[in-house]
Amino acid sequence: MAFSIRPAGPGDEPAFVAIQRDLYAYAVVHEEAFRHHWATEPARAHALRLVAEEDGRVAGVGRAGLSISSSLPGASQLGLLVRPDYRGRGLGSELFDRLSAHLEAVGGTRIEGWGDGDEATVRFLGTRGFTQRHELRYSHLNLAGPLPAAPAAGEHVRAVPFAETTPEEVFAVDSEAVLDEPGDTPADAMDFAEWRSTIWEAPDTDKAASVLVYADGQPAAYTLVETDLDRRMWSGGTGTRRAFRGRGLAKYAKSVALRRAAERGITDAFTTNDEENGPMLAINEWLGYRPCGAQFSYLRA
Repeated sequence: MAFSIRPAGPGDEPAFVAIQRDLYAYAVVHEEAFRHHWATEPARAHALRLVAEEDGRVAGVGRAGLSISSSLPGASQLGLLVRPDYRGRGLGSELFDRLSAHLEAVGGTRIEGWGDGDEATVRFLGTRGFTQRHELRYSHLNLAGPLPAAPAAGEHVRAVPFAETTPEEVFAVDSEAVLDEPGDTPADAMDFAEWRSTIWEAPDTDKAASVLVYADGQPAAYTLVETDLDRRMWSGGTGTRRAFRGRGLAKYAKSVALRRAAERGITDAFTTNDEENGPMLAINEWLGYRPCGAQFSYLRA
């Protein structure tokens, strides 16, 4: 039977969750989070999601849309996943062609994606004009084990769970901290209302474990904790505002957040970092994270 490819809609969230979990052990995802994201993603992203099926089984999924948090003209993203037993039959090519045609129609001229570094992936993307760019390290920490002693907070420093802060304060830190993250598409045009809807109000944002650090009375650093339904967490971001760097606040924020997550029954923590992000890699290694996978960013500009 030939593949059928259709737009994804309500009820397809389990398929997207299942294929990510099956292919990547470090994927911290769950259906309710997908449902929320699909419902709240701004229309100006022009997101298209596709599902490929054969004999009633989901063989692959894909998504493409504009990178609305960036000011770069034509910035967009494209991603697709095909189950191993369906590869080599043209399904990935068909998904890619439909997604890239959609981006062309909505003005996505600078396309970024992420994928494995194996020969087949490099060849697939290389023949379509993509260049391999940044290496991403995925890391795992067993929260059932001991953590290193928490660093001293420092004078006039305190850590507060998101539940006791405001979205405006967290956004002030997040939107500034991300400006200096390595990568080819800067997140320099984040909109507060969109961020509040898609991040702050997301069901996987754990406001009891996530931490905002105040220094000298000002919001200064943060760690965002996202959780699934299997006692696992993902570090959705850790960073410090420029004026407060060099004081160990990001290290303090993440150390406190991990302890709060462990107290709430989380047993496994996952994160990813660009291999060029030396300061964050050093913090994670100190905390006890160990590599568990790798991917690369790919760019067609």
